[in-house]
Amino acid sequence: MTETLNYSVIRKQNNYELREYPAHLNAQVTIKDTSYQKAIYKGFSILAGYIFGRNRSSKKIDMTSPVQVSELTKIAMTKPVIVSGEGLFSVAFIMPSEYTLESLPEPTNPDVRIIQVESRTLAALRFRGYFSERKVRKAKKQLGSWVEKEGYQCKSEIVVARYNPPWMPWFLARNEVLVEIDTGE
Repeated sequence: MTETLNYSVIRKQNNYELREYPAHLNAQVTIKDTSYQKAIYKGFSILAGYIFGRNRSSKKIDMTSPVQVSELTKIAMTKPVIVSGEGLFSVAFIMPSEYTLESLPEPTNPDVRIIQVESRTLAALRFRGYFSERKVRKAKKQLGSWVEKEGYQCKSEIVVARYNPPWMPWFLARNEVLVEIDTGE
């Protein structure tokens, strides 16, 4: 059975949840592309290579869920103006809980980074069906509106989490949008 990162629900309102997530490790890659769907497929392929043994130890690492993708924000920097983030996506696999930074095999692909994610509070909205740009945009807008209405401040980009393989029937497919928030505590 595929391990899923555990979390505690601290508040539920209709389809929205506030969740507390523990610290964990991500294997992450940055992909330049035009859509979430394309970025997920490219990022998935690179990260799958890492967990299927393309690492310094040639060790296989169990798959976990969800696969996470976020679109990186456009940032204008000093003169001359340089814009970064356009068409850039971060794709991440959550590493199994048994690993630490010291015990996780080192990637051989320099594009794969291991990131320590601290414990945090996320707002979440689940949506079902096949993953599409339209559904992602709609879910992101709904989550952003709810977070604002509730008086919270976003601390990160909205992350899209895909829990199921592509062959899962549409009516069973689980997707979520998540954003780290400042709860004021």
